[in-house]
Amino acid sequence: MNITDDCVDCIIGQIKKATDSLNCEKNLAKEINDEVLKRSKGFSYENTPPWVVRDVYKFLGKKLNKTDPLEQIKQDSITAALKLIPYVQNKLSISNDKLFTAIKASVAGNVIDFASKEQFDLTHEIQNVFDTDFAINNYSLLKEKLNTINKLMILADNSGENVFDKVLLETLKEFYPHIKLYYATRGKPVINDITTKEAYQIGIDKVASIVNSGVDTPGYEKSRASDSFNELYENMPLIIAKGMGNFECLEASNDKRIFFLFKVKCNVVAKCVKQDVGSIILKNGENH
Repeated sequence: MNITDDCVDCIIGQIKKATDSLNCEKNLAKEINDEVLKRSKGFSYENTPPWVVRDVYKFLGKKLNKTDPLEQIKQDSITAALKLIPYVQNKLSISNDKLFTAIKASVAGNVIDFASKEQFDLTHEIQNVFDTDFAINNYSLLKEKLNTINKLMILADNSGENVFDKVLLETLKEFYPHIKLYYATRGKPVINDITTKEAYQIGIDKVASIVNSGVDTPGYEKSRASDSFNELYENMPLIIAKGMGNFECLEASNDKRIFFLFKVKCNVVAKCVKQDVGSIILKNGENH
């Protein structure tokens, strides 16, 4: 999915929000935002939003002299998510379909997204997601495929979301102990996305093999990934791709191995999937 004018406006707004959130000195903030506005005039409309965002956040980090500018925001999101785990565990304990409940918790966590213009409250989402229907629901197809595979990869997205992804991984391990699980992170800090650091931090290594994709984009751009990761990815029989960034990078691949799991948080993606902003999606990559 390539960028649109709305994406350009969103990227400019993200950097303004970042400089505000980080309490940047006034002149530095102006310099950063003016430069991003200038660069936006040359954004290529033949690239995906994650591809374009990469350079902008690299510039932000360089100007702030920080390799992970939003590190504290990431940590705050993880702390907030951990507080909601008892509620999620209670929902699992009374569920008639624990896997579906765990998937719902995982998609609710996808609201933690610094880059999204549309913001949602995590506590509200967790409390309501179990009574919310998927606007696109390919769960039955996913369950069919789970009975035929021996490996599965989750492409991770935002920090905080990893807390709920761990619940999903634990549930998959419980019901499909023969499936080897992989959890793929970004290769470098970008926006508030999960790196191996945040994955290990909450103990995902206890239920899955954590793998570094190598990408420096907020979505799986194959050309930015390591050769070893691309080889692992290509040989994976089933992939759950979390979040809009991974959807934006992979939706055009028409890959039946992929199940996209995300909340629609912008009009561009809403138009692409023909659903409303705020909808939750569990969509097979081959179903267009």
